[in-house]
Amino acid sequence: MKPTVVFMTDFGSGGGAVLAGVVKSVDPELGVYDFDHNIEPYNIRQAAYQLSTVVPFWPAGTVFVSVVDPGVGTDRRGCIARLANGSYVVTPDNGTLTMVAGDIVEIREIDQSANRLRGSEDVHIFHGRDVFSFTAARLASGAISFSEVGPSYPVSEVVRLALTNVKPLLSFGWAEGGVYNFDLPYGSARINIRNRDFQQLAGFSYGDLFHVTVHDGSRLVYEGEGRYGRTFGDVEDREAQLVGDIQLGASQMLRFNTRGNFIREHAPEVERDQSLAVDFRFRFERAS
Repeated sequence: MKPTVVFMTDFGSGGGAVLAGVVKSVDPELGVYDFDHNIEPYNIRQAAYQLSTVVPFWPAGTVFVSVVDPGVGTDRRGCIARLANGSYVVTPDNGTLTMVAGDIVEIREIDQSANRLRGSEDVHIFHGRDVFSFTAARLASGAISFSEVGPSYPVSEVVRLALTNVKPLLSFGWAEGGVYNFDLPYGSARINIRNRDFQQLAGFSYGDLFHVTVHDGSRLVYEGEGRYGRTFGDVEDREAQLVGDIQLGASQMLRFNTRGNFIREHAPEVERDQSLAVDFRFRFERAS
């Protein structure tokens, strides 16, 4: 069975039809799946997070095509990353690979002289169709090997976004961390503190009350009390809530929100540009 090509773009509803057509033109037997074409336009950070949530749950050999590409046609690299689980990510190397970078075992720049839709040479603003989808289809179909994608370059050169400047710190009774992503529909902040560390190092148990302060540098963004629970229904009695996020096992991080929507109520500027939260520092202390 041939691998599936999975698409994620900021092209909007219906945006995957042309990309799927290119794939099927290369090999009609290839499966095509549209994961998400509604990434916020040009939001590379959102694309990076979405990619990290879906890659682990597809079979080895899946070819992911992620195209959120404000630098299309410029000298940014188009690339294919080979991951430790045997899957591939076809994307501009512009930060989209940030949250899967630790799983990359090899990366190659796409040689457009050999891997480009015929007749598209004078089109410079649709690499999603002309380069990424076409090359992904050729790789998935077996028309080219990974070594034929183009020249390899060091994984250390992969472009990584600065998600947060705040490193997690934990001791008994308290924990500090930064934000690595926001869940925009709900306004939740994803905190770079592991759920298990919050329990084992900081000593918190499900049901505990906590006091939280959120600072952006010296500016106080939010202060309040909340409850730590397994899921949202466990913490509805408090203004603030803290639960584990969607990752598995030791990789599960913390998710913070207020009863309404933390971003819209306390940090509306972040909804427009999540990079403005790189210095947000969350401190949780045990409350009586």
